[in-house]
Amino acid sequence: MDKGPLPHRPGRSVRPRAMPRRAAMAAAPPAALSAARLAFLLLALAAACGGCAGTAGRNCDADPALLRAIVSDSLAIDPFLALAPAAQAARRGEAADLARGAAQAREPGERIRLAAAAVAAAPDDPQLWLAAADAWRAAGDQLQTATALGGATAAVRRLNDAGAPLSARGPAFRREAALATALTRAWHHYERAEWTDADDWALAAMQVEPASQGALQLRGLAQGRLGQTPRVLEITAELQRLDIFTPYLRWVLATHDESLGRLRGALNQCLNLRPQAARALECYRDMGALAERLGEWALAEDWYSQSAAASPLAGDPCLERLVLPRLEPGGKGRPAREAPVWLALGRNYITGSLSAYARYALARFEAAADGADRGLWGGLSVNAAGIMLRREPGHPQALRLRGLVFASSGNADLARDDLRRASIALAEAGQPADARVEAELGRLLLAREDLSGALPRLRSAVRLDPQAASAWADLGMALATAGDAEGALAALTRSVELAPDRPTAWYNRGLLHMHAHRLEEAEGDLGRAARLAPDNADIARLLQQVRLARTRPGAGGTKP
Repeated sequence: MDKGPLPHRPGRSVRPRAMPRRAAMAAAPPAALSAARLAFLLLALAAACGGCAGTAGRNCDADPALLRAIVSDSLAIDPFLALAPAAQAARRGEAADLARGAAQAREPGERIRLAAAAVAAAPDDPQLWLAAADAWRAAGDQLQTATALGGATAAVRRLNDAGAPLSARGPAFRREAALATALTRAWHHYERAEWTDADDWALAAMQVEPASQGALQLRGLAQGRLGQTPRVLEITAELQRLDIFTPYLRWVLATHDESLGRLRGALNQCLNLRPQAARALECYRDMGALAERLGEWALAEDWYSQSAAASPLAGDPCLERLVLPRLEPGGKGRPAREAPVWLALGRNYITGSLSAYARYALARFEAAADGADRGLWGGLSVNAAGIMLRREPGHPQALRLRGLVFASSGNADLARDDLRRASIALAEAGQPADARVEAELGRLLLAREDLSGALPRLRSAVRLDPQAASAWADLGMALATAGDAEGALAALTRSVELAPDRPTAWYNRGLLHMHAHRLEEAEGDLGRAARLAPDNADIARLLQQVRLARTRPGAGGTKP
């Protein structure tokens, strides 16, 4: 909602105040796994992430209080261990009952609720954290999955402390917990297209259990995604030696071919690939994404459908299938092609076209009112775009999406970077310039008083979309700042014609009239802005100044 201008300075664009938000950005992955990095991975306690409110139907969401509990209790191991032995034993018994209930629960929300409650009861048990991570991962919530995995990592670290209660279960328990945590973290990073982190955690798993075939398979996938040909050849040879029929062989080779741009070769590897049930969701999802890149739509839909069928939520009403337009334009004036997407809890991506999901999340973000819902969809859309960019660096539409969300969320520096890159990537891909990219980039440059950068962007924006009222308003202020009063007046007039219910352009045109001593016109425009934003003190104050000026003897347009 346009609520009127900020306190103005002459010659500068005036815009309604927006509450800034942060959009999470993944840290840059390390180039290689050093001994220090390995030690960190084995001992690190992940930072807590915020809970998220859901809008899905009854029984599809966990209790928000328990979502907060699972976050806070990642730091609650020490208070638990400070309890008397009898109290600890009682809490462990309660946790065991809750864990059994979670394992037997049929509804995802109930499973999550019970798993979270089990962790809250006995937060030093890594198995409980891993069960919670599995429940969240099945529901597609990557933030909560990361939180639970951070708790599991902390709990594994405490197992090595002298006198820790669970250490009595012996070295085999400690080794299994460490191995399971490392492997689950590796898969979490692989799903997020954080290939180096996935490889690091797979290598950490092999430090715990050198003969771990699961860790070797994951390393092969990560190294394939990283395009490391010598390592891929070594790993595939070892996989074949261990099991000549393993489907991971073709999967690893497909990821390697894709990373090197050999998309048809990668597809050929997938045609006879039949993944094991345990990783069918991830494998078929990779295969569907590859087919989508190649425009093999029937294959993509078939593989995505098989991926969804392998989800732990398959058959549950909390997993819904949508057919949505993709981010990429259709070309030659055609609408964007539609593709299937499967969502959990009404919001979380499970499988299907990530491009279509990213566009859907952006639409939900832009339609949401200020508050938690807008923050939720902003984070989901940025996360989806980030995964797309890690899979396809320089993807123009993903850069565009992320830049627009950053711009709307107050992250100006990140927005400028992404939108600049999007503009360049669109040109390099032979696609037409995008009006929203040019308009937002022009606005951001104008806010930095970079007129030489802002003016061509804003002129391009209104040429590409003559109905863009905001771009006309920004162009008007840029021209006014550059000293082109006539051009500024024309641009601001066009803006108020296109959007007469928005007070900002009326206010800025009123400023232009005031500085040109056209007090009658200034009073008219500021009066219109005041009626549209009656609670805005800046408009009221400036309008009063103009009215007082008009009453002075000799003032132009003096009232009788």
